[in-house]
Amino acid sequence: MSQSGTQAAAVRNYIAGLPGWGTGDIVIEPAIPVLASPSWRGVDGAPWRAIRKGSGESIFIKSMDVDAELYIDVACAFEAARRASDLGIGPKVLAADPDAGLLVMEDLNRGWRVGTLERMLEPKIVDAVIAARRLFQTGAPLPRRVGVFDEIEHFYEAAKAAKAQLPSDAEWLVKELRFAADAFRNLDIKPVPIHGDGNVSNILISDAGEVRLIDWDRATTADPLEDLGSFLVEAFAQEPEARDAFSRNVGGFDERAFSRARIYGVADDLRWGLIGAVLAARSARNTFEFYKFACWRFVRCRMTVREARFGEMLRRVA
Repeated sequence: MSQSGTQAAAVRNYIAGLPGWGTGDIVIEPAIPVLASPSWRGVDGAPWRAIRKGSGESIFIKSMDVDAELYIDVACAFEAARRASDLGIGPKVLAADPDAGLLVMEDLNRGWRVGTLERMLEPKIVDAVIAARRLFQTGAPLPRRVGVFDEIEHFYEAAKAAKAQLPSDAEWLVKELRFAADAFRNLDIKPVPIHGDGNVSNILISDAGEVRLIDWDRATTADPLEDLGSFLVEAFAQEPEARDAFSRNVGGFDERAFSRARIYGVADDLRWGLIGAVLAARSARNTFEFYKFACWRFVRCRMTVREARFGEMLRRVA
């Protein structure tokens, strides 16, 4: 049996134990196409939809891939998804089994669409996304307490150990972000639980303009501006739009805080470039464009670090 067939069978067996489901008239099918590039959609866990043929009722199941152990704390990710469910900012979680790597949720299908960069041109949508992230930050600390700078060091070592293909300036980029990490250590930062991944495909938007956050695989306890920075770098190609969104949502413009958020966005690019490189070297899913995704994140990181203003951002943070 293929890996896909094995996963589908495991999903069917698992949902058979859910109240009211069983196996009689259930169809298990892929929910969405899986894309590593450009959007890293469905990569961390295979997305499945279980449909009851008689009523058309459906649920969404995320079956974590074996690659997840390379870069995800599955138990923490599932805990974060449950919290988001309870807060009403994520899909309702029906079951979560970290040991089996299965997360079962309500199926936000009809009437909902995946976020796109075009939707980030709408201030109401952007503000709703940031508000959802801020609400999540009011909870108790998550068990995972790893920030983006720690992850850069971890994945850089993992990439070297895997003999992953890295750009010629990878070591220089890592060293530049170490300067930022050193500057941030002297700041008075109160860590909070964060989503940790600003990819706009991690946003579901309803026809009525509601938003839900999905894919909590980078959830951790860290600086709240790390969460905002990872979103701003993904949502806005230009600084003025990022400034506007920042100002609207923090009660005015604070140059030091904005610079801090922007540097976190740069660090997020480097982290994801390294994750993509590690998976390109180690994953059995060799048809996925992991390194293409990594190259884009390295390019965007490099563009900002090479600007003279990167040093100015660091100066303003201190």
